[in-house]
Amino acid sequence: MMKKRNIFLTAILVITISISSFAQGGGIWNFNWDIGFPIGSTSDFISKPSLRGFAIEGRGYVTDRLLVGGRGAWNTFYEDKGWVTEHYENATIHGYLKSYMNVVPLMITAHYELGYGSVLPYFGFGVGTYFIEARNSMSIYYVEDKAWHFGVYPEVGVVVPFGSGNTGLNINAKYNYSAKTKDTDAQSWISLGVGLSYIF
Repeated sequence: MMKKRNIFLTAILVITISISSFAQGGGIWNFNWDIGFPIGSTSDFISKPSLRGFAIEGRGYVTDRLLVGGRGAWNTFYEDKGWVTEHYENATIHGYLKSYMNVVPLMITAHYELGYGSVLPYFGFGVGTYFIEARNSMSIYYVEDKAWHFGVYPEVGVVVPFGSGNTGLNINAKYNYSAKTKDTDAQSWISLGVGLSYIF
């Protein structure tokens, strides 16, 4: 119950900051396809890159170059590890091992644009929570962990407007880090995002 309440409060905070910042005079909506590359302990669990990711982000100008807002996303990592033999204290299990990891970030963001004109490079930072569901499945057996993690990410990117219109191409890279909880490990991965920006 406490976890659900904390997530609800985080979502409300993200929305409130986004709306209040947009009221200052314009902003940017980003709709991105995210590609994930596991690193660290995450790559020990699942080593294969993931093409299954999507993100929506809203940013509002608080100064001419500083934007604040919020980001929600979904990423799925998967790896079929083939036929394996797992040894446990009282048993040995043979079977096809499949590993999954679903990630849902809810983040508060701040970004700073480095220039004006036809190209808008920027760097930014996100802080919030990652819901992570990790599962190892073998035949009818599986081991699953679910937890909300405190997390952060630094980001660099660029928005390239299409002509004189309000839309553009958005390309970015993030280092995602979710902290260890009492019962689950820390996770980390690099994500590359490509998508559309709407500037208003």
